[in-house]
Amino acid sequence: MLTASTISGSLLNLADRCFSLDELRQLRRSTHYYCPGCRERVVMKLGEKKIWHFAHQGSPPCEMEWERESNYHLTGKQQLYDWLRVDHQDVQLEYVLIASNQRPDLFLPSSRTAIEFQCASIEARLLTKRSFDYNATNIHVTWILGAKRLKRIYSLIHTLSAMDWAAASHHRGSPSIYYYCPEECTFANLTIHYSLTSTKFICTTTYHSASSTSYFDLFKSHTPSTNHESVPIWFKQKQIWRKNPHGEKSFIYYFLRKRLYHSGKSIQLFPSEAGIPSSHNYWIETPSYLWQTWIIICYLSLIPQNKSFSMQSLINAFQQVIDANLIKVRNGPHKVQGEGVSAAIKGYVDQLVRLKVLKEWDNERYEKLYQPDVHQQVEQCTKKDHEILGKLV
Repeated sequence: MLTASTISGSLLNLADRCFSLDELRQLRRSTHYYCPGCRERVVMKLGEKKIWHFAHQGSPPCEMEWERESNYHLTGKQQLYDWLRVDHQDVQLEYVLIASNQRPDLFLPSSRTAIEFQCASIEARLLTKRSFDYNATNIHVTWILGAKRLKRIYSLIHTLSAMDWAAASHHRGSPSIYYYCPEECTFANLTIHYSLTSTKFICTTTYHSASSTSYFDLFKSHTPSTNHESVPIWFKQKQIWRKNPHGEKSFIYYFLRKRLYHSGKSIQLFPSEAGIPSSHNYWIETPSYLWQTWIIICYLSLIPQNKSFSMQSLINAFQQVIDANLIKVRNGPHKVQGEGVSAAIKGYVDQLVRLKVLKEWDNERYEKLYQPDVHQQVEQCTKKDHEILGKLV
């Protein structure tokens, strides 16, 4: 930590760099310092391996200290503090919030915003709980992850853990995850466009130097869509799904495989109208070729040709499959998650309208024009996949 208080309550903020090394050594000899959170004694560390900081003495650990702070974390926190002070003179470092029993890395009182610089891996459920505790006391929290967590496989494809997803901001269009590298003093803004698997996503990343980017500009920046660039990625991913569907070990996979097997068909030959890009699909953790195939063969197949159905009836049927644990959705704030799953279903239905599988009568009712087929041969799949994806560009 970078702040500590005296027995009288006076706060010493090492990030302000108001004292020389000799002055700090004198203060260390003459004054006892305490953690503002747990009120236990802390030691002023003035070494050369880490930036100057305070550390708790022994155990038990402070209940407000969620991770051991590396020099990477301490340095990043100090740099973010300096960066915010340019436009927000009221920024508080390691401010104790009594109501939520938390001590965010940075706090903006004027907007009641907590900013957490999270470098170590923690369980997604813990990060989600901390966000919930902030929100329960009417405090908005923004997570900035250590840039070492940013993992790009190639081109637009990134791997994201459940913790990365839990740190995403959902306040402007597509989810965004913010990263900061204290070694290069650079922010990375990763915008999620599509989900391919439970951990693989199509994303775009923009980089911003801390010296030329304000707080407002960073969190209001817009990332363009990737429709044209992502088509080859989707085609390659569909080939992977068709060649190795057995790599998927989920309830919905076994359910669909059994259903198709009984009708003399193979899950490898799923309809080309499934496994396609659709807006908000990242809210559904199950790979799109499976949940979209479920909509085609388990829901649409029950609708006679040229007959209509309501969007709400489809959402209700899909929710039953979620409740039965056949399809997995990603966690998020309850209201946002529910709206997100509905938006994902609507996004796929919109694509079926573009492919003329469905006809939209209004925003609620759709007419089925034809029933997509499960293919008979692999060669048919390749040709049809190209054709379908070409129509969606």
